[in-house]
Amino acid sequence: MRRSLISALALIPGSAAPLLAQEHEAKGGLLSVNTGLSAWTIIIFLIVFAILAKFAFPKILGAVEERERHLAELAEAAEKDRAEAAALVEEHRRLVEETRGKVQEALGEARNTAEKMRSELMEQARREHDELLARGRAEVANERAGMLEQVRRDAAELAMRAAEKLVRRSLDGDDNRRLVQEYLAQVAGPAARA
Repeated sequence: MRRSLISALALIPGSAAPLLAQEHEAKGGLLSVNTGLSAWTIIIFLIVFAILAKFAFPKILGAVEERERHLAELAEAAEKDRAEAAALVEEHRRLVEETRGKVQEALGEARNTAEKMRSELMEQARREHDELLARGRAEVANERAGMLEQVRRDAAELAMRAAEKLVRRSLDGDDNRRLVQEYLAQVAGPAARA
């Protein structure tokens, strides 16, 4: 179908060429109007236009419309991608701020926990120090009491020996008392100072 149409179109200018040549020779002028030539030109133009309108223009218009549709889709996709990118950037910013807040909160909690642990450890160390000090004081007091008791026993032992010596000497009662009291005063003097 196409070949026959193209062949017909090729024959039309060929058949009109001799007519055009004859008319041109007869009248010859640049500004003269040749009605036969004008008629054939209009006919050929209308035939070519009809063929183009039937076969070429729909395809060309279809291609143009497809191209426009494709460009519109690309523009729409680009706008959608831009909007998505903006949303992702905003989400990223929000996540960064949220993470920054969580990090600051965690650091604050860690500082508070460390301060609390330090306070607890200091308090525990103070308690242990106070307990050790109290235990040491109690031990010193017990040792002192034990030593004083030992000194008293020793003093009593010495008093007994002194009394024994006094009994052997057979002194009278006033002398015995006086000697025992002097002896106890001598023994108690250094013990009372300690």
